[in-house]
Order: sequence, then C-alpha cells, then structure tokens
Amino acid sequence: MVVSAFHTITRTTLSRRGLIAAAAVTAVTLRAGQRPTLAQDAATAPQHAVIWPKFNLNSASSEQFMGIPGAGEKMTDEFEEYRPYTSIGQFRAEIGKYIAPEDVAALEAYLFVPVDVNEADAETLQQLPGVNPDTAQQLIEGRPYADAAAFLKALEGIAGSELAAAAKTFLAPDAGDVATWVKYDLNTASSEQLQAIPGAGERMTREFEEYRPYTSIDQFRGEIGKYISPEEVAALEKYLFVPVDPNSADADTMQQLPGLTPSLVETINQQRPFASAEAFVQALQAQISPELAAAIAPYLTQS
Repeated sequence: MVVSAFHTITRTTLSRRGLIAAAAVTAVTLRAGQRPTLAQDAATAPQHAVIWPKFNLNSASSEQFMGIPGAGEKMTDEFEEYRPYTSIGQFRAEIGKYIAPEDVAALEAYLFVPVDVNEADAETLQQLPGVNPDTAQQLIEGRPYADAAAFLKALEGIAGSELAAAAKTFLAPDAGDVATWVKYDLNTASSEQLQAIPGAGERMTREFEEYRPYTSIDQFRGEIGKYISPEEVAALEKYLFVPVDPNSADADTMQQLPGLTPSLVETINQQRPFASAEAFVQALQAQISPELAAAIAPYLTQS
C-alpha cells in the first residue's frame, strides 16, 4: 500500500516536491505501523495545487478527531455525541454551546458534514470546493439532480473541473473518512486555475499574478487587501497558499500548513535550521497526526 501511495503522488508531478511528498507518506506509514487514511487516496491534487484534509464528522475515528488542533478528548467526545450530522449549521450550534465561534471555525477548517446534493442547505453546500453563497443558490435552483454525477456536472460548469473533482469527496452517501480541499500555489498556478476560485474572476486573477513571487502570506494579504475587504481576502485565501520555506517562513506563513498552530510554530522554529525539507517534515511527525503530517510536504519550497 505504501508503493501505491508513492505512485499516486509521483504521477501528479515529477518535481522534487512530489518526491518529498511521497517520502513523507512512506515515513508516516512506517512510523505508525499501519496505513493512514490519507486525503491523497480520495483525490490526487491537481498540478500547482496541494490538498487540505477534512475529516468526516459522521464517520471519522476518535484518533482522527484527536489529531485536529484544539480538539482534544473533550471536543472529540462532543463531536461524536451529536452524530449523525445532517448540516454544518447543526455542528456549529451544538459545538458552539461549549466554545467561542472563532474556535468552532478553527475546528471546522478540518471537518465536514457529508453533503446530500438534493437536500443540503446553502451553508452545507458551501463546504464544497468551488461553492460560495451565489453558486450555492444556483445549485439549489437546479434541483433535483438525478445523481451525484449530474450534480458534479452542474458544479463543474460553475467552478471548473478541478474543484468539482475535489467536491466529489464530500458527497453523501459515498464520502469517506477524509475529503480533500484544494489550495493553489500563488506563485505557479495558471490563470485558469485562479479564475475558477469563487470570487476571483479575471480582475483578482490579474492582481494575484501581478505581485508574484510571494514570499509570505502576509504579502498576499497586504497587496490584495488594497482592493477588497479582509473578509473577501480570507475567502480567497481558503483556496490559496504561499510555498513555505521551513527555515525562513514567518509564523503566519507557517500556519498555512495542516496541523500547525501558533504554539507549535514557536516550538518547531526553535529547531531551525533544518538540513532539508525532509528533516522538517520528520520533526513535525512527532508533533502532529500522521494524516496531517503526510499532507505537508507539497506546501514546502524546493530549496
């Protein structure tokens, strides 16, 4: 199974970054003594993109939930108590009894409720890559869909083939324990890829490309924030990342990586310099869950 994971990644790209990613999957599998359920298995990342794993609130294991930053035993118990979830609003309301809205949102970045294409409300549909409030309404108006394939065809007409392919991993009743969110490399993604991001369009795509190369996520926020509100910048950022240099990236840029929190960034930065990207990933394997660690390598710079 390790060989299968390696081949999946190396088919995506023959770059050094792809080889690092394959090595990370192999290392994590061997360290854990079993094959982790990786988002890469559900959908291969497109060229110039990485994946962000999201765990199924109705089927993921306690161990998977415990690996989410800020979850811990207490919140994992709460996640499982309210199963099955039929909407993301239900999750927000139930978990919001215990923690602040911003803490719920931080957890939700790693979670999803499987989406019924003919029943999901607008907020639940917006869990899908490529869907915002406007497109959610378009998709609702297109109901009923004969099947998931018909729904995905409609979504592809709105958001393009790459985001629609990722959305497939979120759909009920076939969603697995892990779904795949897609993030595009701000320095290398094509105009077509960037334009498919909800809210980007031709104008923002030109702005994204004008300020290349990006060396930090704060640079992106500052430059794009000249044109749109912080909320709109954040909505775009959900689909974007700046490649991370393990030895020089600032704290905000490091926190683009799955599993990294401000406190963990501070801890890991004390171990700099790292001899290589592989050494950085290896250091993180002792700090975060195998599934999140296996997703990190493609975010890193090739230097």
